[in-house]
Amino acid sequence: MQQRLANAALTLLYRIAHAARDLLWSVARPSLLGVRALVLHDNEVLLVRHRGGATPWGLPGGAVDPHERLEEAARREVYEESGVPAEFQRVLGVYDAFRFTFVNYIIVFVFKAQGNPAAPRSVEIADARFFPLDALPEGIDPGSRRRIEEYRSGAAGISALW
Repeated sequence: MQQRLANAALTLLYRIAHAARDLLWSVARPSLLGVRALVLHDNEVLLVRHRGGATPWGLPGGAVDPHERLEEAARREVYEESGVPAEFQRVLGVYDAFRFTFVNYIIVFVFKAQGNPAAPRSVEIADARFFPLDALPEGIDPGSRRRIEEYRSGAAGISALW
């Protein structure tokens, strides 16, 4: 019971923070730079489940810190969100996401997993695990689903909308 209440409180906190961020961004109108990671182990892909949203499952990723290399940012985000160390393989593509009054440029990297997911240590992430590439969970965000399908089709060097 106590664990369920703690999870509910974290989910509420995450949703409030997410809404506040969207409000701030709608006023500030920033251009953002982010990374996502397609982390593979055999024929499985690593997905993380965010604490809120209609489609909470997606590829790990997030914002690039000042003076941080893009590949390092993707590797850091994978480890922070899942506990999985990852080895760089290649760049899948560069994507544009236009939402409200801001734009998000996203670089997607392909990594090879060097371990298994650990228990989430973040307010943002509720779960992290591997799924077969041909059996993705319900509730995966459409952009992540498209990136996985692009990878499965052998695509590379993509420039497209998220």
